[in-house]
Amino acid sequence: MTYQGQPEEMPPPPPPRPASGELRDRAKAAKLRHKAAKAKLKAHTLKERAVRLEDKASSWEDRADQLDGVIRAPPTLPLPPDE
Repeated sequence: MTYQGQPEEMPPPPPPRPASGELRDRAKAAKLRHKAAKAKLKAHTLKERAVRLEDKASSWEDRADQLDGVIRAPPTLPLPPDE
């Protein structure tokens, strides 16, 4: 579309096409990135699930101890190693 008094400008030429081998490499890289993202998401989800299950197990053990009348000492945290 031209306006009065302005010459028509040509769009810039498209970038050169990459070689077919480069396209395959980029496709493989994209596939590996997708696979890595899925693995990280799954690991994060499993960590959250493990924490939830640990909490549930602790509460069930506490409830069982209450029902049995057992009194347990609270767990002690391990001391950091001396350096």
